[in-house]
Amino acid sequence: MLSKNSVHGSSTDDGRRLRDNVADLLLTGAVSAKRARSLYSDSLTHDPRETVELAKVADSSHAHRDLLRKLKKDKKWPGMFQATVPLLNRATQEAEMGKIEVMLPHELVNAISIWNSHDDHFWKLDNLRAACKQHLANASKELGFGENDRIIPIGIWHDGIPVKYDRSESLEVVTMNFPHVGGAWASMRIPLTALYKGHMVKNSSLDGIMRVLTWSLTCLAEGVYPSHGPDGEELTGKRAKLAGKTLQKALLVEVRGDWSAFKSAFRLPGWAERVSCCYRCSANKENFMDTSSSAPWRQSPLTHWQLVANIYATEGSCPPLFGAPCFRTDIFAIDWLHCCDQGVAADYLGCLMHTILKEIPGNEKQKLAELFRHVQDFYKRNGTESRLDHLTAGMVKKNSAASPKLRCKAGEARGLIPWISDACAKFLTQGTAEHRAAIDAGRYLQECYSCLSVAQFDRDKLAGACRRFLLLYASLATIYPDQSVWRFKPKMHLFLHLCEESLDSPSLHWVYRDEDFGGSLAHIGSRRGGKNTASAVSHLVLQMFYAKNPIPLVGQ
Repeated sequence: MLSKNSVHGSSTDDGRRLRDNVADLLLTGAVSAKRARSLYSDSLTHDPRETVELAKVADSSHAHRDLLRKLKKDKKWPGMFQATVPLLNRATQEAEMGKIEVMLPHELVNAISIWNSHDDHFWKLDNLRAACKQHLANASKELGFGENDRIIPIGIWHDGIPVKYDRSESLEVVTMNFPHVGGAWASMRIPLTALYKGHMVKNSSLDGIMRVLTWSLTCLAEGVYPSHGPDGEELTGKRAKLAGKTLQKALLVEVRGDWSAFKSAFRLPGWAERVSCCYRCSANKENFMDTSSSAPWRQSPLTHWQLVANIYATEGSCPPLFGAPCFRTDIFAIDWLHCCDQGVAADYLGCLMHTILKEIPGNEKQKLAELFRHVQDFYKRNGTESRLDHLTAGMVKKNSAASPKLRCKAGEARGLIPWISDACAKFLTQGTAEHRAAIDAGRYLQECYSCLSVAQFDRDKLAGACRRFLLLYASLATIYPDQSVWRFKPKMHLFLHLCEESLDSPSLHWVYRDEDFGGSLAHIGSRRGGKNTASAVSHLVLQMFYAKNPIPLVGQ
């Protein structure tokens, strides 16, 4: 009956305390019913000796710290590095240098490689996508690595994850993974650092973090433990003792994230810029809609150094990560989730639904009800997992000035791709140019999605279907002079690059796994008291993760 969660204290009978505490977790929504049932079941077979050490932790303000220390025992992770980066002082709203905790890639890679040194699963590159293999081979040759050198490919992901119900705060995270590892371990992600966006200074904070990571990546390329830190300071303690010793070599082969993150963190061109609205070519606002083989932007491909020069000319500086060994801008992976599921596909589905609604008789409410009934029938017939639970006019078209775009989750949009052909057959006709183009465009978009299966991937089919889809979409955009419907957006141009550049299925590097992992970090990064500082938040997220997870043994 009280507004805040309570803790059952000593007034509860000893025999019922566990029962009531688990019930409290369930009834306050802290755990699911399945988890609560599991806890009750475990209590029947529990050996009290396994938790004696944890039960001895004092009920004090230091309980969180003391429990973490005990839970971290035998986890074997390397220690955190105290990095000095620009941070925002919330009290004065001024930038100042402050400390955050970072897990260093070179220490992580070396620790994990030692524990997996005799496991072939960790060292085979069979699951590494072709573009990453190509970059790894070129970089290894450039750095003079021998044929027998075992070089580990690594990837980095950066994004912001909402941590409050009103999305007023986000947790900015940077994680690392091993893109060559397949099977159940393909979803393995390791946090390097995390802090609230409210603690960050625009560009400066991320630059500071990337400067530390670039220094660590340089150590990995050299294969030697450093004697000095990223700011030239002499290392102390265990790190000083390791200086000069051999280190497992590794190279950065992939950077993942959405276009917004690439723009804010790495200063890549954004979709709204007129001079250049693409980080893969020289397309601008005047010609990005041209998807033909003779498009002007195809005649002058954008090289790595041209993009670096453009960024320097526009921003006055380049991101520190560009200084990592053998870094090339083509390792920025175009992500299917943001580019297509939440971009191109959502735009097409919104415009298709908008077109269909005009063909259904009745008022707006009746039209939406009829369309949603058709969607629900499709779900039942096909057993679709990710489903829309309702459909409103605002989900199809946000306002009168906006072009239609289905506002839903990425998985829900992907789940509607097979529905396109059913919807076109029922509601559209071949009687108008708009309907014919919409039907054909939908068929080619479905072809693009069929190539997401690794087993069915066909590079030429994906590229061809994408070009035909975009040519039809561009023709649909001309039907409405103000592009109030079928608006052709820069993300569609980026989609063309994604499909034409893919050497293997885009599902191998989409960020669904990253987003899922980011959500778990946001959950443990939500404040439950204590200091609200960048140092405290980064400490909390990293300590909680490493207390929960042992070093991965890929072969097990």
